[in-house]
Amino acid sequence: MIVETLRLKNFRSYESCSVSLNPGMNLFTGANAAGKTNLLESLVYLSLTRSHRINDDSQLIRHDAPYAEIACRFHDGIDKEIGAIIRPDGKTLLLEHQPVRKSSEFVGLLNVVLFAPDDLGVFTDAPRTRRRILNQEITKISPKYLAALTDYQNLLKQRNSLLKNQNVDAGYLEVLDAQMIQKSIAIIHARRAFVKGINRHMEARYQTLADDPLACSLEYVSCIDLADEDIETSLQNLYFDSRQRDLENHVTSIGIHREDLVFELDHRNVTESASQGQKRMVMLAFKMALLQFIEEAVKKKAVFLLDDVLSELDRSRQEKLIELAGSQCQCVITATEIPTFLKGSSLTEFSIENGTIETKNGGTR
Repeated sequence: MIVETLRLKNFRSYESCSVSLNPGMNLFTGANAAGKTNLLESLVYLSLTRSHRINDDSQLIRHDAPYAEIACRFHDGIDKEIGAIIRPDGKTLLLEHQPVRKSSEFVGLLNVVLFAPDDLGVFTDAPRTRRRILNQEITKISPKYLAALTDYQNLLKQRNSLLKNQNVDAGYLEVLDAQMIQKSIAIIHARRAFVKGINRHMEARYQTLADDPLACSLEYVSCIDLADEDIETSLQNLYFDSRQRDLENHVTSIGIHREDLVFELDHRNVTESASQGQKRMVMLAFKMALLQFIEEAVKKKAVFLLDDVLSELDRSRQEKLIELAGSQCQCVITATEIPTFLKGSSLTEFSIENGTIETKNGGTR
């Protein structure tokens, strides 16, 4: 998957710009607050139909502008153009200039993997943050997962609403439980496959990047015992055992909406003993393993976005990261300045200043 052009209008700090990207390595430099992260955010938005930084889309619209527009043309075997028009009251998603009826038909058309400085907060954030990562990454490669997850979330709302009643209809509760269990089976299978796929690559990536022999992996903390092959029976028992507690507390206390991911280094949770530098390497290893997982799953390479990561790495790790990433997929990197070892290399350089993007050869975009 190669992003060929990206166009922005009234998006964040950009009034109007267009940039053509190299199929390999692309480096955007500029001062802090110049708009480098905004550029990456636009690509994330086209991948997920939402920002990775905020929940209110209206904040993406340039001040005093009526709307924002993002569009990109990319190649993944055939040329495609996608876009989004963001208004204060909603958004319109476009495929080949035609509105897309459902966001589920749009998510993952462009697949990007982002590493950002805030990612290190994932280790200590609440479980819902790690579940969000789990859900968004599987959703980008599996419309069936998105459908099952959406159905489950709707059923969960119905169940919680029912539990708040003074007199709960036991028959309706059993119907909801049965439906939620069926959706949960598909979700658990997909989550287990995702973690297994990531773990095929994550340790090797960590050991190469960090030059450290420690074991590195993900653990899926499921609502059931994953050693039990009869998932349906396990879920039935889980719902039955928690029913009285749920009736007393008026909320669904168990299920796939309570699951978690644990990042492990040396067979321990990274929050227990890993240094800040090790945590950064674990997260980078996860992101690079994710690139490989996506390629195996959909036979297409994702685009790797690296936001201000090089300044936090020593020269050796910078070189390893660039070598590994550059050999794997198209990369879009931001930095305050170009690292010395990259000067004179084959990457395409851009500078960002005052909402304008300028290529190395002096052309203004």
